[in-house]
Amino acid sequence: MNTLKKNLAELQQLAKERTVKTQSIEYDLETLVKKIERNTIKLDPEYQRNHRWNEETSSKLIESLILNIPVPLVYLSQDVDVDDEADDLARYSVIDGQQRLTAIFNFMTNKLVLEGMEVLKPLNGSLYKDLPPFLIRRLEERTIKCLRIDSTLDPQVKYDIFERLNSGSVKLEAQELRNAIYRGPFNKLIKELAKHDDFRVLNQINLDNPEESKKVQKMEDIELVLRFFALRNNNYKNLKKGFKLFLSESMEEFNKLSDAELVLLREKFLKTMKVIREHFGDQAFAKYRFENGEFVQMSKFNAAVYDALAIAVVDSIDLDSQDFSKLNKDTFQALFKDTTFFDTVSGSVNDREKVTKRIDAVKGLLK
Repeated sequence: MNTLKKNLAELQQLAKERTVKTQSIEYDLETLVKKIERNTIKLDPEYQRNHRWNEETSSKLIESLILNIPVPLVYLSQDVDVDDEADDLARYSVIDGQQRLTAIFNFMTNKLVLEGMEVLKPLNGSLYKDLPPFLIRRLEERTIKCLRIDSTLDPQVKYDIFERLNSGSVKLEAQELRNAIYRGPFNKLIKELAKHDDFRVLNQINLDNPEESKKVQKMEDIELVLRFFALRNNNYKNLKKGFKLFLSESMEEFNKLSDAELVLLREKFLKTMKVIREHFGDQAFAKYRFENGEFVQMSKFNAAVYDALAIAVVDSIDLDSQDFSKLNKDTFQALFKDTTFFDTVSGSVNDREKVTKRIDAVKGLLK
């Protein structure tokens, strides 16, 4: 208690600085769509997850709105003061409600065809422009309650709120949460690298429709890029506190790197993926089981196999030497005959012992 009294001034200052200022407001859907079109409201701030609702889920929201069924509150972050001259900047970003607002915007701009409607079945197959006038009016005038949060003084507020709001709703995937919390230049880099063709092909992500991939929707592809940088340079031997925490701490540290250092990381990653694809093929990270004298492919991509091969190559091969004679697809595949190696890419694959053993095993081939 005495300690608390001594720190009272500091506590009062912290409470004052971090108290959230809010304003409740209702927008009709027509106004919301116009604000999104003008970029007054930004749907996809850096800390947000990718849009993950499918057409049926989006359609059911539209059905609820038409039927006047209550929908959850939307949380907006006020990033620019209303009196500031900043016409080229979004004044508000979405902290919670991105999926709902995206569904509404897509439908009311004729980008969503309704499907899976259970009550208003005659509307299935319809675009917004196909609706009868009375339903268009109903939707335009339907309102949604929003809570505007003033984060113009302390940008960290919106990230704190984002994390807390989502902890009790649809569970954030690990990389989605890192994207929200560990924003910075490295975060931008790994999101860019995850879109590279060689990496996507090796990940079995369709280049024509990458957004349909569950990996892309959940940012698992971006986490794989993070894994590459976190484990390389023998850093996998420092894995002690659990893999999720290891990746998060690595991301926080990488965000402190200079622009020049990030350029070097980018080149290293792209060269590694290019070399692996050229010498091991498009299914370089496939997992195999050896039985009855032959290899049986269990999957076209396996994250543990990715760790083993990618880290071994980047740590053991001079990617600028053009001497890749040690990279042999058949020799690498033969590792799956070894039950010890097979065990390191099976089951709970992210504990320190398995990570170390599988990477060291592939490095042994490249000496």
